[in-house]
Amino acid sequence: MDYYKILSLTNGASEAEIKKAYRKLAIQWHPKRNENKSKELVESKFEEISVAYCVLSDAKLRAVFDQYGDKGLRDGATSADGGSIPPWNYNKNPESQFNDFFGSFSPFADFFSEEAGYTNLFSSTSKASGGKLPSTNVNLYCTLEELFSGCTKNQKVTRKKLKMDGKGTTVEERTITVDIEAGWREGTKITFTGEGDEAKGATTGDVVFTLKETPHNYFTRNKNNLEYTATITLVDSLVGTTVRVKTLDGRVLNIPINELVQPGYVKVVPGEGMKKPNSNTSGDLLISFNIVYPEFLTAEQKTKIKETLN
Repeated sequence: MDYYKILSLTNGASEAEIKKAYRKLAIQWHPKRNENKSKELVESKFEEISVAYCVLSDAKLRAVFDQYGDKGLRDGATSADGGSIPPWNYNKNPESQFNDFFGSFSPFADFFSEEAGYTNLFSSTSKASGGKLPSTNVNLYCTLEELFSGCTKNQKVTRKKLKMDGKGTTVEERTITVDIEAGWREGTKITFTGEGDEAKGATTGDVVFTLKETPHNYFTRNKNNLEYTATITLVDSLVGTTVRVKTLDGRVLNIPINELVQPGYVKVVPGEGMKKPNSNTSGDLLISFNIVYPEFLTAEQKTKIKETLN
């Protein structure tokens, strides 16, 4: 199965594009909206969409699928370093996944001029029915250095906890330790099942952390690549130079630039980008150039330049 095709996406789809595609298709194929169609067809399509989103929205599963395909994901595979990648199977309930995704908000807010209300449209998912409580969503901010090497974050969260008598709730603040693996991207979600709000007669909600990348002083991330702009003189662009770049893990690269640097030229340094999840390889460092021109040239200098370049 091609999970990108199921969600009408390309392999380079962003986290936001994956989420948007699932939102649209899950609403379109939800069984409650297709009661006049074949039940088997609708349920099969709804689950197919749910599986595709589950894989592509998880950084680890997506990486395995990108490298080994659906068969490698489900049957397991041997990684490039000889390690074993265990088999994976979808063990969620598509309806529960749908409820977790939309929470207490109407999934049809963008399609109707008046808010119909999630409970009115899908009464089976109402809190009153004893369903699962909405997830507590927390943005987890990381520096590019932390995402480059991996790190551990201790994040405080607040949740509603049932009192001992089960008749009410109290506000509890607790600290959750989150392990961030090297190479994870902004938008990656880490779910702590059953660590969210509690309420009588309902299943405890989850805590979902969403990675956010803080801006860096001189690097920009583009998927697994790092982009860097070096400032050089016009002379350097013509005769060559060496660019020094301090990496995110503290090393200093001395990169010779022997090519003629023209507008739009990009120097590619293989393997000096972000680590690719579930892989021993990394993206590349892409160096573009800001060429500084002299503010003034004497007549003699202009003559020499003409003589040299002609």
